[in-house]
Amino acid sequence: MRKPSPPPPSHVIEGDLDVFSIHQQWERLLPLLAEGGAPVQVDLSVAGDLDLSGLQLLCALGRDLKGKGIPLSIQGAKAEWLSRFGALGLGALFEGGRS
Repeated sequence: MRKPSPPPPSHVIEGDLDVFSIHQQWERLLPLLAEGGAPVQVDLSVAGDLDLSGLQLLCALGRDLKGKGIPLSIQGAKAEWLSRFGALGLGALFEGGRS
């Protein structure tokens, strides 16, 4: 009997994902693109503010990982983010599903 695969390691985002911090946050996430094909999980449960710059960063990360065949899942999104970005058709990005 095969053991179930362990969940992917979680990369916790600390601080804001906004126009003022986006460059630093992107620099922290860049190593995820260089790693092997293991699924990537990003945890936003302790993140501060998330604006459109932060959303763009997450979408770009998902796009770049998908281009390498690596799934991305985002956990810990606040309810207000789900409603705010759900209206843009991007709610699935935050629902723990894989992009």
